[in-house]
Amino acid sequence: MFRSQRILIVSEEAPSRVIRGALEERGFSVTNAGDRRTAYASLLEAPFDLVVVDLAQPDYGAEFVGRVRATPTLSKTFVLTLAEWGSGQPTLALSQGADAYEPKPVDAPRLVSAVERLLFQEKAKTAAAANSADESETDE
Repeated sequence: MFRSQRILIVSEEAPSRVIRGALEERGFSVTNAGDRRTAYASLLEAPFDLVVVDLAQPDYGAEFVGRVRATPTLSKTFVLTLAEWGSGQPTLALSQGADAYEPKPVDAPRLVSAVERLLFQEKAKTAAAANSADESETDE
């Protein structure tokens, strides 16, 4: 059964209608969490495929990314961070396990492309692994 991929946006500011609309238009289910405690609880409650973390607020930073990465049940959740270029926050978040970074100000089409790259690249890897396993079974 098809399930639309779920994205959690962690930002004190509500995501712009343009960004949210662009993601929803591509079939994603988008939820917003206004702080990291709410976001973390949401991630534990129900599966999300990707979390977008706005690093503008010091409260969110690399520590949140590190906490997500340290939680075994969240190991397959992709983490995409948003930050101003030159702030140092993206490097810190990537060092804590973020999968990607997008510069601010956020461009909706560029963000959608980054989200699709992360999510669909993983599906391609999974399909390749499944095909590889099928082929090795027939070789035996």
